[in-house]
Amino acid sequence: MISVAMTTFNGEKYIEKQIESILNQSMSVDEIIVCDDGSSDKTIELLEKYDVKIIQNPENLGYKLNFKKAMNLCNGDFIFLCDQDDVWKKDKVKEMISIMESNENIHVLSSSFEYIDENNNLISTVQKKGYSNNNLYNKEVKSGDLVQVNSNEFIYGNYFQGCALVMDRSTKDYFINHFDDRIPHDWIISLYGSLDGGMYFLNKPLFEYRIHNKNSIGVSTLNQGTATHVNRAYQFEERYQKARDALYVLDILKLNCKEFYSQNIKEYNDIELFMHNHIVYLKKKSFFKLLFQNRYSYYKKLKTYRGRIMDLLYCLK
Repeated sequence: MISVAMTTFNGEKYIEKQIESILNQSMSVDEIIVCDDGSSDKTIELLEKYDVKIIQNPENLGYKLNFKKAMNLCNGDFIFLCDQDDVWKKDKVKEMISIMESNENIHVLSSSFEYIDENNNLISTVQKKGYSNNNLYNKEVKSGDLVQVNSNEFIYGNYFQGCALVMDRSTKDYFINHFDDRIPHDWIISLYGSLDGGMYFLNKPLFEYRIHNKNSIGVSTLNQGTATHVNRAYQFEERYQKARDALYVLDILKLNCKEFYSQNIKEYNDIELFMHNHIVYLKKKSFFKLLFQNRYSYYKKLKTYRGRIMDLLYCLK
């Protein structure tokens, strides 16, 4: 059984195109669960034209809890996550389910995607050397390849949007029972799926990810102006958040994945100390201590060369 967990909030502009792209898949899904988070436009009215199950939240939950609720209501053996404004390519379900069914060790699978604008026009991106997945994943993966993503990679970042994911029932259940709202839901799902080597990335674009001025989550900097980007880069909140999130991930592993954490406790304690120090050095604008941190591989995994240079410039500002 194949389920789709979708969340909506004032999504009238694009919701029909998204729903129809799911209903017109070459492999049919068995249920579409939609949790609406208090829409005041015509989202519900439009959804009622389709064969979907609609749940209207009595109060606004926010995107993390709303996705958790939608996932919890899914009955499938495989669960796709879905945004309200994207477009699925015709074989997305077929190709991803084929991989999941052929590889029992895969618990969570992400595909790649293409960007589109408000008018369904493709937005091209220049692929950086050493990156893939439209520069979201800091490893180079050949087009069409299927690769495993290691658990430790998720300490340093989240590389795959929720709308790119399909998971098996066991991962869904584990996520529901070990939910944490400190980092995005898709990050935790990928992290949990990776614990026994079960998180994989298929470098093939199977849906179109829409960029517009009302995106609530996901890629937020694609259309950001240079001045805005520079101003953000010189704010403490921007400089320290990667280290803060790494500490959140380590704490989630410590609380919810005790056996896995204990197997890596020395390394994780070292990373935790590094991240704590990094935040302190940024807060105090300790130029030379941050410069000294470049000796550690953790820093190079946490931030790009440019990001590490920006840390130093921030200290001098």
